[in-house]
Amino acid sequence: MKLKTMSKPVFDGHAVRRILERRLPVEAVEQIAQVGVTVQENGTRVMKRGDVNGKPVHVVLAKPNTIITVYSADEWESTVAVRRKRQ
Repeated sequence: MKLKTMSKPVFDGHAVRRILERRLPVEAVEQIAQVGVTVQENGTRVMKRGDVNGKPVHVVLAKPNTIITVYSADEWESTVAVRRKRQ
């Protein structure tokens, strides 16, 4: 069975500035956007989590595939709860 993966993400200008500011590898950010763990999702945005050099990183996307911001998960006090869709 083949897994469905997202097409190559598009980077918003704000996200590019944050990636450079935080010195994150673009390839790692792309990988998190494509296959990272979904932490939170609503009708227009999705937050995914992954690790870069052992540090947790969140990537926020505007659906379907525009990266709008990137940050280290330890930069703020997280109150995000993992939500799952009812089946």
